Amino acid sequence: MRKLFTIILIISFVLISCEEVIDINLNDSSPSLVAEANIRLSQPCIVKLSYTSNYFDTLESVYEENAVITVFDSEHREDLLTYQGNGLYSGEIVHGLPGHTYTLTISVGNKEYQARSTLYSSPDLVELTYEKLDIPHYTEETLYTVKSVIVDDIFNENYYLFRYYRNGDLLDDYYSTYSDRFLDHDTIVYNDFRLSFYQGDTVKVELFSIDKEVYNYFNLMNDMLFSAMTSSTPFNPESNFSNGLIGYFMAASTDNESIIIR
Repeated sequence: MRKLFTIILIISFVLISCEEVIDINLNDSSPSLVAEANIRLSQPCIVKLSYTSNYFDTLESVYEENAVITVFDSEHREDLLTYQGNGLYSGEIVHGLPGHTYTLTISVGNKEYQARSTLYSSPDLVELTYEKLDIPHYTEETLYTVKSVIVDDIFNENYYLFRYYRNGDLLDDYYSTYSDRFLDHDTIVYNDFRLSFYQGDTVKVELFSIDKEVYNYFNLMNDMLFSAMTSSTPFNPESNFSNGLIGYFMAASTDNESIIIR
């Protein structure tokens, strides 16, 4: 994810808390800070800080090693993250709890960035199934689509992020998002026809329950990835960080299932 994430993100980003557009030139020699921050159910906060580079730069990733990062929850418990190396910071005291909103503050030099994210109860991914894709004029090996069956809370608006693994390898250039805001069913059957698999593949689906701001970010990120593949004009994903920091802070709970396509 790291390499593609950096290439994609250096195009341009929009701040979710305001309407200022932040344009980043592909050939700009001035690196920009990128944050990938997560706190999951029953786990401490993890943050990775790195810098973008020129589009054609082949040098190794550059990490931020001197940031001061704190996270606190809606009950005012606070945790100062410890640097672990390679741009990775981890907490110890504050763990993810359902119903709590977390505030993350990153200080680098004289700049401070802040983001908030709410952690919801674990999603319920009850089953995976698959079916053959009928693609006209396609004569190569048979392709299949994987369906995810989810038990959904009809009384609340829910937002989901899907990550897919093929034979143990994360498909790190793809983010599949879904919202139930237009549905009132207690069971959802979801499949993304833009992803396909082969007979013999072992497919793992990881389902995240996320808040609306994180959903917006990954939804637009996925659209941006596909627009880049089709040579469309790139557009700006929204970040939930203040002050123009590239990236995201995601509080999430997860569930997962696996299936072998036979």
